[in-house]
Amino acid sequence: MDAVEIVSAQEFGAYLRELRGQLTQQAVARRSNVDRAALTRQRVSNIENGAVPTAQQLRCYLHGCGRLDLLDELEPVRRRIEASAAPAKDAVHPAGARRRVPRRLAVSVAAAVTAAAVTGVAVGWFMGGRASEGTAAAGVPDCVEGSVCFWPEPNFLGRKITLPPDYFSDSRCQPLPFVARSVQNTSKERQRLFAGTGCTGQVTILQHLNRAPLPSVAVLSYHHS
Repeated sequence: MDAVEIVSAQEFGAYLRELRGQLTQQAVARRSNVDRAALTRQRVSNIENGAVPTAQQLRCYLHGCGRLDLLDELEPVRRRIEASAAPAKDAVHPAGARRRVPRRLAVSVAAAVTAAAVTGVAVGWFMGGRASEGTAAAGVPDCVEGSVCFWPEPNFLGRKITLPPDYFSDSRCQPLPFVARSVQNTSKERQRLFAGTGCTGQVTILQHLNRAPLPSVAVLSYHHS
């Protein structure tokens, strides 16, 4: 496939995987150091499986493959794919409300969980303000291997987001764009899930390697163990 024909993160990842050729993911990671930045083998895998790389990550990946000459050609493609994903994020978490909404939602979720315990009503939250009543049919957890997936509704329903487990290499807290009500971890790292913003509040341990996905939680932030 020609680079100009790429329209999705999955196609971009497949293109990079072909570019890697006979090199192993570990070899690319080992050779990827550029300006004191480098990729882990897991990050290489995430990128090839559809996680949109940052500009620096793309530079490191191409350097690891020995194809830094393709940066000027592929960086516009990366930006285009990144921009195409932005409207979906804005629909989930409108611009201008990113810092204020989580505090209000934390209170709303706590009240909803209490009401559900008393009435037996399953409440699914989405940032559009929509809630549903009644027992929701369970969805099928579908999370790319080596990732952590978050759904805005219980039972793995709603529009999920997929993030790499080592989103921040120094384990800083990672906020979520909505209140995650179900979670799955297919990475090799345990995740610490927090009910509040800034990795505060009640802590839930999400085991690694797809063990015991959580169909009903209330999570606003996380970091990997």
